[in-house]
Amino acid sequence: MLLLDKIQATSFSPGEQSAVDFMLEQKEGIRDMTVKEIAAAAYCAPSTLIRVAHKLGFEGWSALKESFLEETEYLSHQHSGVDANFPFFKGDTDITISENLAVLECESIMDTFSMLDAAQLHKATMMLRHAKIIYILTAYPNHELTGMFREQMLRIGRTVVVVHQPLYAAWLMTPEDCAIILSYSGETGLLVEAARILNERKVPFISISNVGETTLARRSQATLKLCTREKLYSKIGSFSSEISVFYLLHVLYACLFESEYDRNVERKLGISRRVEARRHSTTSLLQEEEPEDTENR
Repeated sequence: MLLLDKIQATSFSPGEQSAVDFMLEQKEGIRDMTVKEIAAAAYCAPSTLIRVAHKLGFEGWSALKESFLEETEYLSHQHSGVDANFPFFKGDTDITISENLAVLECESIMDTFSMLDAAQLHKATMMLRHAKIIYILTAYPNHELTGMFREQMLRIGRTVVVVHQPLYAAWLMTPEDCAIILSYSGETGLLVEAARILNERKVPFISISNVGETTLARRSQATLKLCTREKLYSKIGSFSSEISVFYLLHVLYACLFESEYDRNVERKLGISRRVEARRHSTTSLLQEEEPEDTENR
């Protein structure tokens, strides 16, 4: 749920509502204002702001203000005008469709990058690095995307299991493992229950979900945010969310690869030379340089 949605769904006293209305009206204008300045401008007591924060689930006003400003900045970000839900329409030419999808997918990747938190990303990388087995829990449509991630990880010697029965898997995992729970809504019932089990069994997990405050994000030890421009089902394709998922999985693989760079390069290239040695191409850009024969030197 977006913070704005939660605000709309919460009942406030007249004084609290005055503070909320001022915050919604000023948006990023409250960034450099102190508690006393906001209270004076909203005609309420400073303690009213604290009560508003507590009602919305925050420890204090500073945490609410930070979350509100982050969400406001994301939602006000200007895009090209390509609708993520309907990026093309009846009568569009093939080249127009191609251009719109290129723009949408590029913007979706940059959107996802803009929401990356360095500390959260590093924590997620270390969780994967120290995991004995990495499990991915997600809905069926994402299995192909996560399957490609599994194959990449296999090539650097990491075991990734794409789970088809989340609850069984959650009960079988140990604290030495790590899970990635992927859900665009962040509220998928089966996955939320799996997260509860993982918390109970002290199994660390990374959540990947939308920009709002979600149950999965609250229960996870590290959280990554997806580009959030699509409706749940009123759309003609998941172009934006899928490319966002694909990008984040690539980022996790690359960051994990870098954490043991020399070892992973040696393993990846060494095995590839043996397994893929018969591959060839007449295109010069694709052609491999022949490795030196060190045995006969």
